[in-house]
Amino acid sequence: MIIDVDIYQQIREMTTKQHMSQRAVAKALGISRNTVKKYCDGSNVPWERKEYTREAKILTDDVIDFILKCLEEDKVDGLTKQSHTTRRIYHRLVDEKGFTGGESTIRLAVKEIKGSIPKSFIPLDFDPGEAMQIDWGEATIYLKGVKTKVNLFCARLCFSCSIFVMAFMHQNEDSFLEGQKKALEYFGGVPHKVIFDNAKVAVKEGFGKYAVIQNAYKAFSAHYSFDALFCNVASGNEKGLVENLVGFSRRNFLVPIPHIDTLADLNVNLLKGCNDYKEQLF
Repeated sequence: MIIDVDIYQQIREMTTKQHMSQRAVAKALGISRNTVKKYCDGSNVPWERKEYTREAKILTDDVIDFILKCLEEDKVDGLTKQSHTTRRIYHRLVDEKGFTGGESTIRLAVKEIKGSIPKSFIPLDFDPGEAMQIDWGEATIYLKGVKTKVNLFCARLCFSCSIFVMAFMHQNEDSFLEGQKKALEYFGGVPHKVIFDNAKVAVKEGFGKYAVIQNAYKAFSAHYSFDALFCNVASGNEKGLVENLVGFSRRNFLVPIPHIDTLADLNVNLLKGCNDYKEQLF
């Protein structure tokens, strides 16, 4: 039986978190015990069977980013009588971005972004093992004597505040997933939730509660059995712990500016900094 990622995630959650028997999982999901047995331990994954494709959407990341830019301009200017109407945003999209969709589509998107539709609920107080926040930051190093910008993948457990920082050359999908994998290994377990912003590396389109998760990240979260949560628009406080970690890492781990020969050398130093920080916590 071929199953999709959602069923796979339910199998993993029921067996790893709820400790249900294979028989009980099969009955609850209406699938065979053989299917549950095949996927319950994570050694087999359904996305290796076929490549998922999706038709392009009218509300692309570029369109959403443009709407956010318009609303942010209004916020900065603070002129309520001279701010963007939905119609003005729509006409600007047509003129400046070649948008071919209808005005009603933009009207709904603006309504969602402004919060007329209920937002995601992301708590600011957490129980042990409940959540981890992740984010990207940038820093400068000397790599073989050349001044080089690197990208810092930062993760922080929300209850203990334990931290993990790892440097990559690029903020791409491979680095994003590798950073999380290494963080989970460092923390020695998987939280129930992982909180991130709406960056394109994780989100196809939308934001917050209405984010459409990228295929690879959906598969990753299903395999490790955690809920991927995304912040609401302009709500950096929802992952404030890890945003503070970005600046902390630059000030405490990368001053003076490191002179290193390989990125691996830098990551050895960063890991030592994380270990030192953990010793201070506990």
